[in-house]
Amino acid sequence: MTILKFRVHIIAVLLGILVPFLGLSQGTAPKQNTPAEKREFFEPELRVDDSDKLVQELREEVRQIQNEMDHMREQLREYDDLSAPRIRKEIKRLVNFPEKISEITLKNGTVVQGKIISEDIDKITVQTNIGTLSLNQENIKELKPFDNLHADIVLDGDFEDQRHTDSRIFIGKVKNKGLRRADFVRVSFRLHDKRTNIIAQDSSFVSGESYSFYSGVVSESSLSPGEGSTFKVEVKVPAGVEAKNISYVTYKIIFDEFN
Repeated sequence: MTILKFRVHIIAVLLGILVPFLGLSQGTAPKQNTPAEKREFFEPELRVDDSDKLVQELREEVRQIQNEMDHMREQLREYDDLSAPRIRKEIKRLVNFPEKISEITLKNGTVVQGKIISEDIDKITVQTNIGTLSLNQENIKELKPFDNLHADIVLDGDFEDQRHTDSRIFIGKVKNKGLRRADFVRVSFRLHDKRTNIIAQDSSFVSGESYSFYSGVVSESSLSPGEGSTFKVEVKVPAGVEAKNISYVTYKIIFDEFN
């Protein structure tokens, strides 16, 4: 009897423990997370749309960087192709000093200009524009460095064209824009027909400076660098030539250079 009561008591205790659990499982279902709560829990900081936009922007930036790198590679390639020739040209300009050209005057009046290759007691070998020359020392009158400075006589402004029945008179100015004196400066004018044939021509020395040479010759038409002078040239028209037959006029400035 005592054992039976004990068993009944135990069963009651177990029922008292299990009934609440059984009621919970049968009466109400356990609370489930709603889809919204799941999305809230697992939702990333960026939405899908925003993420796609960011990826697209990053791809565009990467594409721009790649284009810039390709452009830089192209520039480096061009620089490699061009810099070497430029450097070689610059080195050549610095290394190649001007050659010393000599002016050799022979006793017969011939003047030879060129680079002296070799020289001894008997002869001089000169490299000229027309080839190599061998000159005997006994035939040389003077040897000196060649002067590269030259005169440059140009027309200073327009000239005046006076038309007459039997002549054309041209009046104007010239100037020496060079770095050396010009001697025996004269201006020549030509009259041409429409077929470029020369109808008539004449020239006249300018009214320049007076210069005496060692030979005793005196030039009254020399112009030092920067100096100018006037000229007057009269060209006679041949008989039978009408003014309408003269189509155009040409001129030329002639001078010499002496030491």
